[in-house]
Amino acid sequence: MTTQTGSTAMGVLDFLRNSWFLIAFIAGMIYWVARQDSSLAELDRADHRLTALENRTTILETGIGQLQIKIDTIREDVAMIKTAVIQ
Repeated sequence: MTTQTGSTAMGVLDFLRNSWFLIAFIAGMIYWVARQDSSLAELDRADHRLTALENRTTILETGIGQLQIKIDTIREDVAMIKTAVIQ
């Protein structure tokens, strides 16, 4: 019984020794898939951050536009006051 167990163990060891390249390839594929999966998660986080920044930029652009309109109105008022004072 021990010889059969011993030969089975040797058979398994021989199989592993003869197919090391296959084991290395499978391990490499598993590593590559795991890296791709984590890359997708990073891309998703980056996409959420980009969307948030785009929303903030839109809000700031709207606020700047409103300020520009107010500044233009004030300039017109100042120009009218200068004209009235000069006359």
